[in-house]
Formats: sequence, C-alpha cells, structure tokens
Amino acid sequence: MVFAAGTTAYNIVELFHVLTVLVALAPVFVHPLLRKQMQSAGGSAHQQLVVAMASNARRLYGPALIVAGLLGIAMVEMSEDAISLTEGWVIAAIVIWVVMNGVLHGMIRPALKAQGIEGASPATDKRLEVGSALLSIGFTVQLILMIWQPGG
Repeated sequence: MVFAAGTTAYNIVELFHVLTVLVALAPVFVHPLLRKQMQSAGGSAHQQLVVAMASNARRLYGPALIVAGLLGIAMVEMSEDAISLTEGWVIAAIVIWVVMNGVLHGMIRPALKAQGIEGASPATDKRLEVGSALLSIGFTVQLILMIWQPGG
C-alpha cells in the first residue's frame, strides 16, 4: 500500500509530525528563560517579548500542536494493523495531546496576552510557569508512550 508504514508517504508524514512537535514545543523550554532574562533587564523589552510570544502562540505554536497530533493519528492509521487507535498507549497519548492543547490555548496564550497588555503580574507569571511545566511533563509522557508503547 502506498501509505503503509515504511513507505515514502509514511516517512514524510512522520517527518512533518516531528517538525510540528518541535515548532509547537521548543518555546515551552525557551520562553521561561527569555521572560526571566527580559524581566531582569527591565524596560519595555519584556513587554515587547511577551507580545511577540502571544502572537506566535496564536499563529505558530498552537496550530503546530494541533497539526502534530493530527499527523500522529494519521501515522497510526497509516501503520495498518501494526498500531491501532484502540491501544491503551495511543488513547493515553491522544488524551494528553488534548490536555496539552487546553493548557496552551486556555492557560498560556491568555496569560501571555494579558502580560502583553497589562504587563507582568504574579498571577500571570504563575500561570505561565505552571502551564510551561504542564506542557513539558505532557511532552515527556508523550515521548515515553511513543517510544515504549506500553500495552501495545
């Protein structure tokens, strides 16, 4: 079959799956450090940074996270009988992906937007720290599920 695992089409989907994950989640690891550095520097640099981060979360990171999950589901479907959407680890991965989208779109993006408009506050700083930690944990669990495929 043209879309089976190991074919060129499958490998292209896998490549885009990994690339979209990188686009979506690299900021989770970089942004907290940048925000702290800019806050320490003072001035308007921090505000400009969070405005850019909020814009990128809306235009890049959020859509990339959505596409990454959809490509992952496509890879499961393309694998024919090797992997099924009914396997426990696949279901867990999908649930975690949905939660990660909720954290990014419902927690991180609004906190970045608020900081861009009103400036940093302890409440928005805390939401960003917790949201970044949750995405990092979700990403790590996703990797564990995909590598070891427990119960698969």
